[in-house]
Amino acid sequence: MLVPMAKVEIIGPKNLFFDVVSLVHEHGKLHIEDLSQKINSGELPLDRMEVVDQQEDDRERMEDMLIRVRAIIKALHRPEVKLDKAKRDSEYNRLYGMSSDELSAEIAGVIEEVEDRTSTLASTHTSIESELALLARYEPILHKIQPLTKQIVSTGAYESVALLIERRYKASLELLKEELDRLTKKQCEIVSTDVDEDHTAAIVVFNKNYSEPVHKFLAMENVNQIRLPSDFEDMPFDIAYDHLKARRKDLPGDLDKVSSELEDMSKKWQIKLSAIRDVLIDKTEEIAAIPKFGRTAYAFVVTGWIPVSDVGALRKELSSRWNDDVIVNQTEIDEEEFAETPVALKNAKVVEPFQSLLGVYGIPRYGTIDPTIFLFVFYPLFFGMIVGDIGYGLIMLGIVLWLRLKYKEKPAIQVATSVLGPASTMVVAFGVLYGEFFGDVLSHYLGWIQVINIGGVDLPFNRVELVMPFMIIAIAVGVVHVLFGLVVGIVNARRMRHKKHLWEKGGILTFLLAILTAVGLGMAGLGDATVWAQAGFAAVAAAGFVFAVRGGGVMGVVETIESVAHMASYIRIMAVGLAGAIFADAVNEIMVKMGNPIVGVAIGVLLHGLNFAIVAFSPSIHAIRLNFLEFFGKFYETGSQQYSPFTKTGGGKSA
Repeated sequence: MLVPMAKVEIIGPKNLFFDVVSLVHEHGKLHIEDLSQKINSGELPLDRMEVVDQQEDDRERMEDMLIRVRAIIKALHRPEVKLDKAKRDSEYNRLYGMSSDELSAEIAGVIEEVEDRTSTLASTHTSIESELALLARYEPILHKIQPLTKQIVSTGAYESVALLIERRYKASLELLKEELDRLTKKQCEIVSTDVDEDHTAAIVVFNKNYSEPVHKFLAMENVNQIRLPSDFEDMPFDIAYDHLKARRKDLPGDLDKVSSELEDMSKKWQIKLSAIRDVLIDKTEEIAAIPKFGRTAYAFVVTGWIPVSDVGALRKELSSRWNDDVIVNQTEIDEEEFAETPVALKNAKVVEPFQSLLGVYGIPRYGTIDPTIFLFVFYPLFFGMIVGDIGYGLIMLGIVLWLRLKYKEKPAIQVATSVLGPASTMVVAFGVLYGEFFGDVLSHYLGWIQVINIGGVDLPFNRVELVMPFMIIAIAVGVVHVLFGLVVGIVNARRMRHKKHLWEKGGILTFLLAILTAVGLGMAGLGDATVWAQAGFAAVAAAGFVFAVRGGGVMGVVETIESVAHMASYIRIMAVGLAGAIFADAVNEIMVKMGNPIVGVAIGVLLHGLNFAIVAFSPSIHAIRLNFLEFFGKFYETGSQQYSPFTKTGGGKSA
């Protein structure tokens, strides 16, 4: 649901302005309204609050220090070093209470003590890691080349070059040899060996007198030469290989020493540095917010939005500190201000993850119905209807549970799995309804599924055989979903007092209900009475169409036709679901016809895996589309800004 918001106006004497802003910042519930545009346009008889030179200097100095502190924190960050929140909050409160000069002096001292050593250690750590990666790449090549060097008698009159060639071009070595023989007057030799499945290494030995034309030729032909790291480039390959192995043996120890020192520094400084970072962020944000407020000759004005439930606490805090010197006025938010009112959503814990999915479409407009609960119901429902297989659903649930357990510290994965969990559960539920387990394994091959009749309906519902009934069910679901969307649209139009929207949505709903009723009566076949009833509902439908056009004009006509098309669009539930089910059945038939059980199972696993990949993604897209396009299009209005309160990064109340 959308959190009810109140618009408040805080007024007080100018000499208390900075103290009030600091308290509001600490309270952390007020979404500030930027008054500068209204002041500049003359809409408000106020002047902008101005940042004085000293504050601007403080902000620039703190921003510069913030950049350096963040760089230090990034270099010192070690996941294994946990932060003591109580100690960090205590340090934050101590630093926040300092004057600007005291704070700058302390932070400058910390930076001076930590920055250079941290930078050196971090640079060394990165350098060692890069060198290890580089040597790891060269060692297998040199390991293969090194024996080749022993086949070559080298004297001071000869030079050698190592090449790396893709094995598919190995035959080109013969052509290379012919060209080099021509350049060196046959004073050249090539020895090669395969490095791995994809590459061949070769050593070219030639007379030094022909060094320049040989190197020029190799460069022009873009031959991939093996260039050793700078520390080894002047060494023979066999000696370079020995040095490289020795260096690789020593580097891990050096890396451990650097990592250990970084970890020690992290333990010592992480709390203070994170507190400094948060204080700098909050101090600069307070200064940056100053021009958003208004003033008169003697008073300041702060306006913004706050949840209705928090107005009393804010008023109480300001009153307890300054009595009647600072006044909090709550003003009514009218419909014209709904567009700019920030939106905050609050739903049950199980529904909350679907707010992230809703965010893809955009936040709802303030004053309208929060559709998050609809996504929570309909997205898993449609996904389950489409896939509907116990086996695939259990695999999905297994993957979801594994991801949740493995990545407990990853909020994005926790949110995604909270959305996919209900969807996977519905896949299993509809799999039971359809009697499908990796297609028709249970029903056709194992014979474990027995048909039972409940109220004249055979269960499980075999959608592969009952294509027409399945299509009718899919369209019926679409009819209900679209009509429900129009009902929500009518409610939103009433809330927003949009008379034209009310006529349009109400007219379309009336038109569709009348047409559907007339069609239903025709199918019932009640004789002459049916004709008269159909004529009456046709008149109602015409009246509804007139109201739709009156409210939306040409778009009313388009929306009416589109609504009918949207109902038909739900056939995709049948079509996509049926395609997956038939594919699964076909895979099972292929497995049986292979004759060899091992080959059959191997092919089955491969093809079921392919089908699983398809049903894991394609139905999800269709389920989202049916909600966002066909359903949301009937009522959804997006808001302009999300609720973002002016709050301290540091957390905890200042001492």
